This record gives sequence, structure tokens and C-alpha cells, in this order.
Amino acid sequence: MKLGIKRMGVVVATASLALSGVAAIASTGASAAAKKPVHLKTYEIGYQGPLSGGNAATGLYEKYGAQLAVKQWDANKKRKFNIKLVPGDDQGDPTIAPTVATGFVLNQNLYAIVGPAFSGATVASLPIYGANHVAMVSPSATRVSITVKDPTASPSGPLNTYHNFFRVVANDGVQGPADGTYLQKKYGTGKILVISDTSTYGAGLASQVAAAVTTAGGSLANGGQILSLPYSNACTAGGTGTSDAVTANLTGVSAVFYSGYYCDFAQVVDNLVGTQKYAGAIMSGDGSDEPQFITTLSNPADGNGVLLTCACSNSQSAAWTTQYTAVAHEAPGPYAAESYDAANLVMTAMSKVKGTMTRTKVLAQIKTITYKGITKTIKFDANGDVKGTAIFVNKVVGSKIVQLGLE
Repeated sequence: MKLGIKRMGVVVATASLALSGVAAIASTGASAAAKKPVHLKTYEIGYQGPLSGGNAATGLYEKYGAQLAVKQWDANKKRKFNIKLVPGDDQGDPTIAPTVATGFVLNQNLYAIVGPAFSGATVASLPIYGANHVAMVSPSATRVSITVKDPTASPSGPLNTYHNFFRVVANDGVQGPADGTYLQKKYGTGKILVISDTSTYGAGLASQVAAAVTTAGGSLANGGQILSLPYSNACTAGGTGTSDAVTANLTGVSAVFYSGYYCDFAQVVDNLVGTQKYAGAIMSGDGSDEPQFITTLSNPADGNGVLLTCACSNSQSAAWTTQYTAVAHEAPGPYAAESYDAANLVMTAMSKVKGTMTRTKVLAQIKTITYKGITKTIKFDANGDVKGTAIFVNKVVGSKIVQLGLE
């Protein structure tokens, strides 16, 4: 994207100027319950992710995590300022994300965002936020080439040229090799079929998994190639789950890895287990590590035994879970705790700013901060990646996702 066009004092990408559709940006009212002394200023931070569409569950978990952090911040009598959380619904769609990002940077009282949640939306938003010095702290965007060069991806990156993007979880360069190695060592008695939903996230993770399988001594189905099944934001892409290509490539396959999001993954499992009666191992990454994967299945029992991996930990304290549930009216899901940490990290960084609050100053503080969160102690390297490489493997058992441990 070519940058340099200015409008209302904000640098935007040319592709973002066609604002077809409106960005769903509105105040959550998350801080309304807390009394705000008139002598304290109120600053805004954004949350960007899918709040509608087929993969909205991920975004809603994250939004409520950030909302809880803001609520607790505004209830702290020692706070130096108040915070208002503003959500932006990009539906996880790279074509919508620039509109949301542009709306946020036009808001001069907004100093940073939690998100975006998805890698594709992150890549599409990066030039807009970067040119305007807005820090992006993502709970879940894991594509490798956002922060470091990835020869298996196109574009190979790194794309974080403004050095304003940070993530609180390990990238797919950690998750993908761990997944592929784990799958080959435990279930690689035959060929492994690696499927990509072709999204920015799915394609990147699939390439990492496939490479790890072969490095670990395994062989890939589909003629040694990754099988592509197009991503569907609304779970309606024709044939995603019942693709003849999947059926044609199951002979001699002992394990299937699906790289994409839970909505489409449910269709794939419907076909594999419900229709094809496939009995081998089935695994997906963090895009599918979501309770709604189970309820989206035509027959929830077909998900039993499916493996799901994530750089996130699904194990939090009972007290925090109760606090989250009081805000969200449901139990926390994947990346809710990471979003909570990301929001608290942003607000803590803002509290360290000396003098007038500016986006540039907030960004500078985030680059150097060490923050002890509920998921981990967070410190970023020069590329914006969090230090630490923990990847958890989970298993669907009945109607629940049970954390088995580290890969």
C-alpha cells in the first residue's frame, strides 16, 4: 500500500479511503459503572476484532477481556486517568479492517489499540496505524511475517516496518513447528494431510506445519502439497467441508491438520467423521481452539478426540473467571485472558508517560515495558514478538475442551 495521502491530519493508506460500509465503532460503556472524578482526564483505547460474522466468538472473548481490564482500571482509586474502551468490528476481514483502522486513527483521543485479533486484518491495518504512531497490541494475530521474515510466506515480510505492532503470544514460527512435530511423532504412522483455509493466518501456519512434518521424517498426502480449501467468514463457502479433494486424499492418511478458523473447521470435521467415517487423528491450531467449534458441528459428538493447539493457556484462576463472567455473562474462551493482559499492558504503559499524553510516547513505553500479567510476564523483543514459546495442546472431550499440557 502506498502511503502519504493526508486527510484531516491523519495519514491513511490509499486502499482505506473507499469506506464502503461503516466501521462498527461505538463505545462499550465499559467504564460507565465506575465513577469518574471530573478532575481526571478520560483517554480512549480501541479493541479491533471480529464482533460479528461466523468467527465472532474469538473477538467477543477478547473484547470482554479488555472490557474487564478497563472496568477494573476505572475502579482503582489510585489511577491517574480514566479509560474508555471503543470496539471496532472488522469481522476478521482484511477488506473491512482498513475502514476500522481509519476510524480509530481519526479519533484524536484514542492512543492505542488491543488487536487486531486476526492476522489478515492486522496486515491490512498495519500501514494505517503505523503511519499514525498508534501502537497495536494483539492477543492473537500469529502470522510470522508480520514481525520477522518468513521465506514460506508471501509476502515474506517483515511487515512491521513502523515497529508499532506487538503480540502477547508466540507466533506461528513457534506454534507451527511444534504442531507438525507433535503430530508426526504421535500419529505419523501414515501420511499427514495438511489443509489450509488460504487466509493470511491459515496459509502461514499450514506452511510451518507441513515443513515440520517432513523435517520430522513424515510424508504429506495430496502429492506432498498443502491442500487449499477457501476461507469462509460466514461458514457458507460452497463445499468447504465436503470438498471432493479431501475425500480423494484420505487413503493412507493417519492424521489431518486443518489450518484455519473454527467455523470452517467444523464443516471439515463434519465431512471427515460424519460422512467419511475417518478414524485417524484430527488437529487444528489456535484459530479453531474455541468452544463454538463443538456446537457448530452438525453432530457435536463428531468432535470428540479432536486436538486443538494454542499459544494461549485456557487455565486461569477461579477468581478471575468469576470476574470475567460477571462482565461477559459467559465463561472466558481462548485469548480472553491474553486480551485482558494486553489492555492492562497498554494502560500501564500510558501511566508511565510524562507530560502530555501522545501516541508516540505511548508507543515508546510499550516497546520497553515489562508487564507481569495473568498469562505470563510480557516483554517484547525488537521485532514486537513476546519473549517465551509455550504452546499448549488441548483435546475435545465430550462438550468440553480439556488442556492436556505443553507440546
